Amino acid sequence: MTHILGLYIHIPFCKSKCHYCDFVSFPKQGRFINRYFKCLEIEARRISPTISLFPFTLHSLPFTLYIGGGTPSLLSPAQLQKLFAIIEKNFQPIRNFRESAFEANPESLSIEKIRILKRSGITRISLGLQSANNVLLKKLGRIASYECFLKTFGNLRDAGFSNINLDIMSGLPGQDLGDFNKTLETAVNLDPEHISIYALEIHEGTQFFRQKIKENDILAVKMYESAAKKLKAAGYLHYEISNFAKPGRQSLHNLNYWNCGEYFGLGCSASSHLNGERRTNTKNLKIYLESLSETGAPALEYSEKLTNAQKKTEKIILGLRKTEGIELNRNIFIEFKEQIKKLNSEGLIEVSGLRIRLKRRYFYLSNRILQEFV
Repeated sequence: MTHILGLYIHIPFCKSKCHYCDFVSFPKQGRFINRYFKCLEIEARRISPTISLFPFTLHSLPFTLYIGGGTPSLLSPAQLQKLFAIIEKNFQPIRNFRESAFEANPESLSIEKIRILKRSGITRISLGLQSANNVLLKKLGRIASYECFLKTFGNLRDAGFSNINLDIMSGLPGQDLGDFNKTLETAVNLDPEHISIYALEIHEGTQFFRQKIKENDILAVKMYESAAKKLKAAGYLHYEISNFAKPGRQSLHNLNYWNCGEYFGLGCSASSHLNGERRTNTKNLKIYLESLSETGAPALEYSEKLTNAQKKTEKIILGLRKTEGIELNRNIFIEFKEQIKKLNSEGLIEVSGLRIRLKRRYFYLSNRILQEFV
């Protein structure tokens, strides 16, 4: 397989925190953006010596770029141009990336910003829909209405974007199967190239956790099964547990992650996997800014050199997230033969030669199944 090196840049700023959000993001902290960019540039300059350790040249790599958050679309037009200048100065022109993805929320993605994204060479937009029901959107703490989403989606198409992902949530408080199917039908009719479906998870520290909202696993499973059936009929490939794409429109950046490829992350809380080491920058914005400004290096949340055992486990766990599963070498297959035999006897996985994969009807049990390999 062609080696892909991924670049992830975390923009942790947002206008307000959604009630379910567990990502590292900071509402109403826009005054720190310009200082944050200065630190991003320092960190970007530091990465060059690390990349030079790879047994290939930087410019021969089919790079992927992913700008996530937070809400990257919150950036002003001038700030977007500054961010892209940092990328191009320290890496390569954005249009030279094999895939360049940008996360956005409808309310903050103006026509002017869309034009800047297109002109700069961004090729893939991931747009938050979550639900087509305005009542549910309000319960989620979302700012944009469904009508706002439709307008932004139309503006993206008018600008020539032909690779758009929509994020949809299931198992929401007050949501029933009929409502979910209506959102799904709305999304399919828009004909995006990619759809991601995520069941609501309640995490400590979120507004939903404080409100004592409970997950509805039974309903979420019904929605998941309904989505898989409807999206298959609409021509989408179910290529990863939560992800569906038109042929040839799978997320290359995320596939690199599931294939245990190497990537590096810039920004507060960003993670890297390089040369057999995993590390994550501090999640504390103040510490991140101070560390880069004072020492020229990001403070780390953690860093570890992966053992051979950890590498094997990660290879299986990440590989099994793909619907095609993973083909193991004989030694790894033998090493995990008891786990494989157990899951196969329970009818949860399929085994064909050295290839193992989850049975589609048990994708919703993936976390429990993957725990067997830890």
